[in-house]
Amino acid sequence: MNKPSNYTSKPWNSVIGKWEAERIAQNIMVILSRTGNEWRQLSWQEYQEERQKDGGFTQMEEPYFEQVVSYCASAEDANRFCSSWCKE
Repeated sequence: MNKPSNYTSKPWNSVIGKWEAERIAQNIMVILSRTGNEWRQLSWQEYQEERQKDGGFTQMEEPYFEQVVSYCASAEDANRFCSSWCKE
């Protein structure tokens, strides 16, 4: 069974088609991977806190977060976001 850690590479050709959204989706998967590696809906507050630990966080990420967060709650959703994203 795929875990968020199988989706930490950069997604290409996502359904949204914007590199900024793809980058935020990748950030979400990295956060999910290091905070239990289980599928769940990440909150904006937790995303913000974890990204601040990484450095380079900006409030400009929020609109993209809102666009992609629902695609990052399960393997099925992540595959809908980008069919070639999963790395076994």
